[in-house]
Amino acid sequence: MKNTIFRPEIHRRIAYAWAIGVIALLIALMVVLPNSRLNSSVMALLPKEHIENIPPALEEGFNQRLDRQLVWLISPLQPDDQAPALWWQQQLKQMTAFSSTSGQMSPDHQQQWGKFFFDNRYSLLDSATRQRLTGDASSQSDWILSQIYSPFSGISAKELSNDPLLTIRSAQMTQQQNNRTLQLNNGWLTSKDPQGRVWYLLHGELKTSSYDIQSARQTVEKLDQLKQQIAQKWPGTQVLQRGTLFYSDYASQQAQQDISTIGSVSGLGIIILILLVFRSLKPLWLTLLSLTIGAISGSVAVFILFGEVHVMTLVMSTSVVGISIDYALHYLTERMVHGEDESALISMKKLFPALLLAVISSSIAYLLLFIAPFPGLQQLAIFAAAGLTGAFLTVICWYPWLSRRLPVRKTLRLGFIHRWLFYWQNGKAFRIGIPLIALLISVAGLVQLKTDDDIRKLQTLPPEFQQQERQIAALTGQHSDQKWFMVYGESPEQTLQRLESLESALDSAKQSGWLNGYRLLPFPSEQQQKKNIALIRQQAPEIIHRLQQAGINTTQPSFEQTTIKPQDWLNSVASEGWRLLWLSLDNGQSAVLVPVEGVTNPAALKQIASNHSGTHWVDKHTEFSTLFSVYRQHLTTLLGISVLIIGALFLWRFGLKQGLRCIIPTILSLGIALAVLSLSGQSLNLFSLLALILVLGIGIDYTLFFSNPAGTPSTSMLSILLAALTTELSFGLLAASGTQAISGFGLVLSGGIFAAFILSPLALPERTNPGKIS
Repeated sequence: MKNTIFRPEIHRRIAYAWAIGVIALLIALMVVLPNSRLNSSVMALLPKEHIENIPPALEEGFNQRLDRQLVWLISPLQPDDQAPALWWQQQLKQMTAFSSTSGQMSPDHQQQWGKFFFDNRYSLLDSATRQRLTGDASSQSDWILSQIYSPFSGISAKELSNDPLLTIRSAQMTQQQNNRTLQLNNGWLTSKDPQGRVWYLLHGELKTSSYDIQSARQTVEKLDQLKQQIAQKWPGTQVLQRGTLFYSDYASQQAQQDISTIGSVSGLGIIILILLVFRSLKPLWLTLLSLTIGAISGSVAVFILFGEVHVMTLVMSTSVVGISIDYALHYLTERMVHGEDESALISMKKLFPALLLAVISSSIAYLLLFIAPFPGLQQLAIFAAAGLTGAFLTVICWYPWLSRRLPVRKTLRLGFIHRWLFYWQNGKAFRIGIPLIALLISVAGLVQLKTDDDIRKLQTLPPEFQQQERQIAALTGQHSDQKWFMVYGESPEQTLQRLESLESALDSAKQSGWLNGYRLLPFPSEQQQKKNIALIRQQAPEIIHRLQQAGINTTQPSFEQTTIKPQDWLNSVASEGWRLLWLSLDNGQSAVLVPVEGVTNPAALKQIASNHSGTHWVDKHTEFSTLFSVYRQHLTTLLGISVLIIGALFLWRFGLKQGLRCIIPTILSLGIALAVLSLSGQSLNLFSLLALILVLGIGIDYTLFFSNPAGTPSTSMLSILLAALTTELSFGLLAASGTQAISGFGLVLSGGIFAAFILSPLALPERTNPGKIS
């Protein structure tokens, strides 16, 4: 069949068929591109794991809602100057990016809040009042008297007349105790730092996802303009901000900068290299043609399968340029040297076995990434495999027809290649010494190699972001470390009852020092509301009697109160600041979050969750770090198995001696790649291990080019040199990325590919004169 496809009439038909295929790819790209999107979420790179026994819609609903939240703290130079905060609130309301904003509570809003609590004061009893009423009536009456006679309480006759049991006052005091960092001041939630500066809290919720690149950039730019304006209007005013939006925008801008820088420098370097070697524009546009079709093939495959592409996929897919260009360079080098001695189809026929084996092995190496359940890496696997295939087919089908009249340079001066190959084939110092040195370097690096699966180190945030996080956490008492309990039920009532059963365990955990605090939804179940009303009816007469005996002029309160449904509470102003923690589906399934802070014993908290039905402990950082560790170990095993399989294939295809010559450079290149990582002070993680898989696929290509019996060693060496240089231009520049995951990826690839290039002549048979380039 191989001989058949390179007959001119048959190969011409194949070329036309591929032209039809490329047209179909272009049509497919135009169809899928308008409906596809670019994703920059770091979380989108992680496996879509769901909590057991909880509907994914609830978990995803919480994640989407949390991702849209933004918080600001405004601190004017004068503590009582509300003008900067009011101005900021007005500007937020005018922005179309927000579905809702909040800051100062209007007088009407405060009245609604007070009316709601007054109308439902008995069903919504706070825990402190409920505890006092559980004993005898004296506990509550004594507390009421202490409040009345306290010089700091300021109880009016009207308040005592409307609420003789002071249930609303008790609820307010309980809330203040639960959050001592934030206080209500003139309708604002405010906090004071150690320097005495007052900070005004504002909140906003986005209409769209924080990961929408275009809208996120526009929103951040507008907010940056507002920060500049507020600094001009009120000098000395400080603004702190927190939200996924800012991290997502930073990541996308950094990735786009990487794409621009790496792509531009890599592309320029490759262009200069091709022009210097071939001294013609034809090889340049031929190379760009195969790369473009490869990129189109990869893009169409990713968009069809995933409907989106991650920015990390785009950045790392620039490395595919360094791989797919190998096929073009190998053929063009062959034509440049032997163009006068053989036809274009004969040259392709001679190189076809090595090129076919190379694209298959490289595609398999990339497709191994698909096994890892990481969407970004799965996209990279598909993009690379489809892109390599598209570029390969372009070279095979079109190059023999398009490369006619390619300038021939038989007098190319490459004496150093002849000498390099001569030493490898005839000098034991090279054939034994260089691999031995590589082995020693590998061992030296491996003994120092450490592993680190902490996902926080995948991308280092700028110091400004980290400082603001610490300040906001200190001022609000609310951290963003994503640790919480999730309580789930088949109905809102079941969820609330399970939440109430968890409270005592959380109090015990706090007393034991396992956590510093927690936020519990201040809304009781219907069952508890009925108990609250019954408790009031039981104890109120005796309490009022005791107050009257103490000389307090008051009357029996009215008990005409009913229970409140969760949805009524959520629709009221009373739930502001809490709605984020509650979510219900249309079928009634509900869940509530209980954020915790200052966790010192996560294992104990996980055990608490397991002891309570429908309760789950969520620690995103630990969960994903553990998951990274598990998949790193799995991929290590997979990589080892792959090396064994490839080694067995080489031994079967080339025999024992030549098979070992082919596999040893590949194994040593993996060792050198790890040594470079270790000696540079970085740790092994999942991404650097994934890079090793690519080193395996690329290193195989180099040895296969030398193992082709129909090829000329010196011509193969020249094409491998060009391929290695172009690959280093791509992979080496990845090491300069500002994203640590990409940087480590590029570092491993750069070191591994360099080692694979240096060691690839080991695949040459001994005592065989290298072919001459004349």
